[in-house]
Amino acid sequence: MQQNRRDFLKWSSLFGGLALTPMQLSSNLLKTSPIVTKWAGCNVNCGTKCPIKVHTQDGVVKYVSTDNEGEDEFDTRQARACVRGRSSRYKVYNANRLKRPLKRVGKRGEGKFMPISWEQAFDEIASKMKEVKEKYGNEAFFITYATGTTGTIINRCTSGPWARLLSLYGGYLNYYNSYSTAQITNAMNYFYGGSPASDIATLRSAKLAIFFGANHVETRMGGGGIGYAYHKALEESGCKIIHIDPRYNDSCIGHCDEWIPIAPGTDAALIAALAYVMIKENLLDRKFLDTYTIGFSENTLPSDAPKNSSYESYVLGTYDGIEKTPEWASKITKIPSRRITQLAREIALTKPCFIEQGWGVQRHSNGEQNARAIATLACMIGSIGIEGGNTGCRTGSSKTYDIMGMPYKNPIKDSIPCFLYTDAIYRGKEMTDLSDGVRGTKQLKQYQIYLQYSRKLFNQSAQHY
Repeated sequence: MQQNRRDFLKWSSLFGGLALTPMQLSSNLLKTSPIVTKWAGCNVNCGTKCPIKVHTQDGVVKYVSTDNEGEDEFDTRQARACVRGRSSRYKVYNANRLKRPLKRVGKRGEGKFMPISWEQAFDEIASKMKEVKEKYGNEAFFITYATGTTGTIINRCTSGPWARLLSLYGGYLNYYNSYSTAQITNAMNYFYGGSPASDIATLRSAKLAIFFGANHVETRMGGGGIGYAYHKALEESGCKIIHIDPRYNDSCIGHCDEWIPIAPGTDAALIAALAYVMIKENLLDRKFLDTYTIGFSENTLPSDAPKNSSYESYVLGTYDGIEKTPEWASKITKIPSRRITQLAREIALTKPCFIEQGWGVQRHSNGEQNARAIATLACMIGSIGIEGGNTGCRTGSSKTYDIMGMPYKNPIKDSIPCFLYTDAIYRGKEMTDLSDGVRGTKQLKQYQIYLQYSRKLFNQSAQHY
């Protein structure tokens, strides 16, 4: 191949420059801008809020990394984001991401929208908000549950900028409960007067841990959540781990001594059979039950309670004529009766025993009974208030990270269950405290008229990033 002198000298000069340092080569020859690193927060809707490092060049996100600073000890740990948090750049540059407001121009459901300016969107929304307030009052405004992406609206829809804005504007209709925890929250309010739980770090002192649908690694991931704490606590304790779950989840992999699959929603039946074995074999912590509980046995029932209405009477069949034996529970839970008997003995005789449930257990019809049953199991073995024990509720950690909410005070006290907001749209004026659990008022005001009007408003002008 022939090569002229000019080309030879040009390429010789270039490669001669390789004697320079990589930084000099980058600066002198490639003329690239430096990588700029800034801290940001993960915007995944898990509630963990891990910090992430965003590395940009010329204003473009090149990659995202996680916390790698300081000591990586449990009490001063690195808050490492999971793979979802570290892949945030793909959400930023996703081809389907909307970058400007769109206004619906066709019929609802046709999918026809036209781009509009931010100024037009603000003007239209502000005008409609003013009109709604004048016609129907502030009770006609409603922020739906889980509006937006949790991590990008400053600490959830209930304490973020929308809540502050509408509060300053005169208030809005509240909601209570959540799709995640409605049944366990209410069940534990009546059971414990709240949802008390141990710090998950107490696993360090446990000899046995039983998890009912508690999947820390997948659902509470990241260094800012409980997944890391779960891993470290188990690493330091060496206790036996049993997961009772319909699914072999990631919390079982590498952390679990035994997985017991169970038919979904049948945890209460399993607990009843465990209780049956403990009662028959005198394995209960009777001192704890008689001192701190009401209604487990007949002698702790209130004086005006019906006879044979205790939990023990239910388990033994005195109440309904059906003994809750392991054989009875096996048909319901699909767990072999022999393993149920063994498990009851193991839980009762291993001290301390850590009992915890996740939120999936209560996401069924009558799910509050599953939640109450697991809490009852913790009471039966007296594992409450001791190092290495737990109440049966979902644990927390003293080492979690979250962002503070914005200060606000909503003047409106009216509230509806979060999952009945569609009812408020179609039959708002019919909803009362007795029929629909409305709080703060006896009956909703003219929400039906407004909310139908509101749907039109927010379908026409949708704000996006």
